[in-house]
Amino acid sequence: MRHGRTPNNAQARLQGQSDSPLDEVGFEQSAVVGEALRDRWPVDRLVVSSRRRTQQTARAAGLADVPTTVDDRWTEIDFGAYDDRRIGDVMAELTSAWASDVSYVPPGGESMTSLHERVGEAVAELAGEATTSNILVVTHATPIKSAVVWLLGGGAEMIMRLRVSLASITAFRPVAHGLVLSEFNWCPARHIS
Repeated sequence: MRHGRTPNNAQARLQGQSDSPLDEVGFEQSAVVGEALRDRWPVDRLVVSSRRRTQQTARAAGLADVPTTVDDRWTEIDFGAYDDRRIGDVMAELTSAWASDVSYVPPGGESMTSLHERVGEAVAELAGEATTSNILVVTHATPIKSAVVWLLGGGAEMIMRLRVSLASITAFRPVAHGLVLSEFNWCPARHIS
C-alpha cells in the first residue's frame, strides 16, 4: 500500500527521505483504504518504513493493533539534493539520468540499482511468510514499482515506467511457484483529492 497524501504531494514536491506527515486528505484516503482492506484481506502482519507518513497511513487505516515491523528497505528512494524540490523543476532531469544509467546517483542520493536491490531482498524475505499470513507493507511509490518489477523479473531500468497512485493497493498472491501480481494500483480512495 502506498501512503496517503502529504503536503509535499499536494505541492508536487519530491519527498524521498523527507519525513513529511499526512495532510487531512491523506488521513481520509487512508481510512477509506483501511475499510476496503477489511472487506477483502484481513491483515495479519504489517511492515512500514521509518517515515512518519507510512506509519500514520497504517494507523489511519485502522491497523494500529496489528503486529508491526519497521523495515528501512521499504523507504522511498533517496533523491538527495533533489528532495523537497518541485517535481516539475527536476523530474525530467532525474528521469533522463536514470533512463540512461540506472546506477546514476543524484548528489547525496541513491541509485535506482541500489533501491531495486534492497527492495528485492525485502520482497524475497516476505515471500516465504506470505504462504501462511497476509502481510501488508505500507511504503512509497518507488519501492512499490521496484517490487512489481522485481516480481516480474525485470531490472531497475523498468521502475520509472510504472505509476503508483497515493493510497493505492498493489497485491502479490502466493501460488505454488512463488508470488503472482494480483492487484496493481487499485485505488479505493481515488475519489478523495
